[in-house]
Amino acid sequence: MKRHLLAALFFLVGAVLAVNLVGMAHAVEATLCQPHEEIYFSCSVGEKVVSLCASGNISPDNGYVQYRYGKPGHVDLQFPNKPYPPRRYFGISDISIGSLSFVHVKFRIGKYDYVIYQGSPSGVYVKKNGDLVSNRVCDHGDYPLLSRRVFRGIVTVPIVDGVDN
Repeated sequence: MKRHLLAALFFLVGAVLAVNLVGMAHAVEATLCQPHEEIYFSCSVGEKVVSLCASGNISPDNGYVQYRYGKPGHVDLQFPNKPYPPRRYFGISDISIGSLSFVHVKFRIGKYDYVIYQGSPSGVYVKKNGDLVSNRVCDHGDYPLLSRRVFRGIVTVPIVDGVDN
């Protein structure tokens, strides 16, 4: 009897540990940032991940910031392609509309404006010539907050009509 009870207890503990390890593995994989990089923002959007990664970014002219979109092990889009200081590539705006508040990190690739937004919900949208092309909302349960350090490393820019709204 004791042996069966002990076996059942070990099975239960093992099952709980396995579930926790799977959950931890998913949490670790929910970023495309490298281990040496700071995660400014990261969330799952369906099967893909949106990440804003930085290293040595103590001011807009130091270190780098990169946007990445894809799956762990396979990045579909990285901007900029090389690690450059963010001044010429990224801007940040604080958007307040009534009681709603959003923070936007913005960048442009060709004719496309990308906006990582933090609020409720959070996610990334893409506009072309002011028209919404895509809006990827962070998966339920994800509530990514932009790192407060993003304000030190990315230039604050004015709200842009057609991009921020």
